[in-house]
Amino acid sequence: MKSRILVVDDEDLTREYLTLLLDREDHEVEAVATAAEALEIARSRPIHLMITDLYMPGTGGMDLLSHVRAERLPFGVIVVTGYGDPQVALAAMKAGADDFVSKPFEPDRLLLLVERTLKRRRLKDELEHLRRQMREDYSFHNMVSKNDRMRQVFDLIEQVGPLGSTVLIHGETGTGKELIAQAIHAASTRREGKWVPVNCAALSDSLLESELFGHEKGAFTGADRRRIGRFEAADGGTLFLDEIGDISAAMQAKLLRVLQSGRFERVGGTETVGVDVRIVAASNRRLDELVRQGAFRSDLYYRLRVVPIELPPLRDRREDIPLLALHFLNKLAGRSTPPVTEIDPEAMHALYSHDWPGNIRELENAIKAAVALADGTMIHRANLPPHVAPRPDSPSSGDRRPADSPLDLDRPLPDVTEAAISQVERDYFSELLAMYKGNVARCARHSGLSRRCVTQKLQKYGLDRMQFKEGSATTALED
Repeated sequence: MKSRILVVDDEDLTREYLTLLLDREDHEVEAVATAAEALEIARSRPIHLMITDLYMPGTGGMDLLSHVRAERLPFGVIVVTGYGDPQVALAAMKAGADDFVSKPFEPDRLLLLVERTLKRRRLKDELEHLRRQMREDYSFHNMVSKNDRMRQVFDLIEQVGPLGSTVLIHGETGTGKELIAQAIHAASTRREGKWVPVNCAALSDSLLESELFGHEKGAFTGADRRRIGRFEAADGGTLFLDEIGDISAAMQAKLLRVLQSGRFERVGGTETVGVDVRIVAASNRRLDELVRQGAFRSDLYYRLRVVPIELPPLRDRREDIPLLALHFLNKLAGRSTPPVTEIDPEAMHALYSHDWPGNIRELENAIKAAVALADGTMIHRANLPPHVAPRPDSPSSGDRRPADSPLDLDRPLPDVTEAAISQVERDYFSELLAMYKGNVARCARHSGLSRRCVTQKLQKYGLDRMQFKEGSATTALED
């Protein structure tokens, strides 16, 4: 199928030249002299690419570009600028142009830009098709997947959701256990009741007991009033016990009693409290192995494991990586200017090839970092974190520039400079966070910046200080 290209230029000779040049490459070309004519054509019939001069009488190319992007007309735009106008070209790129060429231009250079922009347009169409599939076919309770194992999990949620059964979810850190638990609650008859989550691994025994069962006034130092626990708060709803495999033997015994009887006493109290709560538990540790090791009570294990759900790691469902990447990109679209809405093929290949030890949460963080570093509407491989998209160690044959050089001669110098500074800043703060184990105050002192400034930098580059805390390398990602 031929690509349809619209040429917009007020000079007759330029229109004729571009028509001949593009027609020779087997493109279908239509040429007009004004922005008004171009908009009429663009609104009335499909085109794949517009090539427009910026300086025209009446409505200029910049205004035309603004109309095209404001109306979300689905085609690429190459703008033609005067020689020596880098700031004008940069403004056009920020306004949504896909590329630019300066007069007088080399025919081969223009044809290269045309093919590159048309290729990007085809990619956009493919991504939009993926988005439609994600919305229509692969979406389930704010989760997306086309993996067979995950689709079986979704079917199971719909089956067991209304039954009220206790559910035990197992999966590696970052596989989305809490989202599955929330979907179970949403599919149940308790959906009007409260959803109450608690991370068992984050609290000591004494704090966890008070958190789950509540306490009476005077039960311990600082207990100046009665406080109800998570069990009471979840009465009539769902209580999500995350990382259940990390609780002590003593807490296991107390929890078993509540699951058997539905009754307990607050810490420091004698009054028996009865509740009607659905339990959904999750663990990134194999509870059956812990039972064999004697580290987890078998009777509690079987109480929890009425309906078991196994979540596959992301490396075993790679077909979901493009869907999930676009899902996170859509969530972040409103946080960048211009909105970052695309991922180029090389970047997508890097995402697909990475093993994702942190699973879905690691992917989400990688997309957040890439959006922060992107200098246009598209994520490139260089925008991804180095551990996701490793940089070459040596130059390729015939390339005189270092392989890890940030230089890209196809981009304006201000864009290249901004991207290089962003990469240096991100790497710098990554190293500082690792050095000081996530302590922002010490990072601020070391860098000579204010704590507020450092916090803003961490937010900008998607760096989570909790991931750098000692002992949290594999647990900092939330489920």
